Amino acid sequence: MTAAAAPRSWKSGAVHLRDWGGDGAPVLLLHGMAAHSHWWDRVAPHWRGKLRAVALDFRGHGDSDWADDGAYSAELWLEDIETARRALGWERFLLCGHSMGARMALNYAERHPARLRGVAAVDFLPEVLSGRPSRFSRASGRPQPVYPTQDDAVARFRLEPGGTTMDAAATRALGLQSVRPSGSGWTWKFDWRALSIPIPPVWPQLGAIRVPAFVVRGGLSELIGPEDFERVAREVRAAGAVVIPGAHHHVPLDKPAELAGAVATFAASLGE
Repeated sequence: MTAAAAPRSWKSGAVHLRDWGGDGAPVLLLHGMAAHSHWWDRVAPHWRGKLRAVALDFRGHGDSDWADDGAYSAELWLEDIETARRALGWERFLLCGHSMGARMALNYAERHPARLRGVAAVDFLPEVLSGRPSRFSRASGRPQPVYPTQDDAVARFRLEPGGTTMDAAATRALGLQSVRPSGSGWTWKFDWRALSIPIPPVWPQLGAIRVPAFVVRGGLSELIGPEDFERVAREVRAAGAVVIPGAHHHVPLDKPAELAGAVATFAASLGE
């Protein structure tokens, strides 16, 4: 595959967007908690000539604005999706989210079915189980970390959960895209106050979704097990359910070509 041109980058109000262009059917990409739009950099070029991919940064993430009061919610991030839709002039589109972004995609699909051709949800946690705190939950409530140098910050970069097939060079490159200057030091392109957002069980909403749904799990993912994945597919009445072998939770990073192919096949099945 030849090198792809860098996506066009701009802001609409508080929300930062990255647009790979093209004439294909539109797909809006949503990242997970503490992540950003670069999670899709390995995936979007595979859609050239098939889908027109645009990725956003939720507020408090990436190059989007942070909430002045530090108050984040699903409602705020659903507004970000609407901001992107209006800026792009899209009437109907495919929504594809990973992890927390998958939850936001399902929330949006429940509320705005007429605006979507379909929704793809990639490897997300259906419910938070007590007694299994993540690194995110342990960090909730702590002050925003600041490190003396960019190298110090990047050296602390970790994926959550930690499994990945990316090599050290690719992981460091993603880390470099995940930090920014802060006063006399460097911090994450992520507002730690967002970690306080409630994460309710997803089960009650699945049956209310009335658009074609497609669900994906990384074969090595520890975030959603096989039984929960099968239950999600069943209760959302999925038009398709795919397990991608060799991928951990961060499927867009681990198996970008396979994920791109699976979503493109789903998109093609939707027709015009």
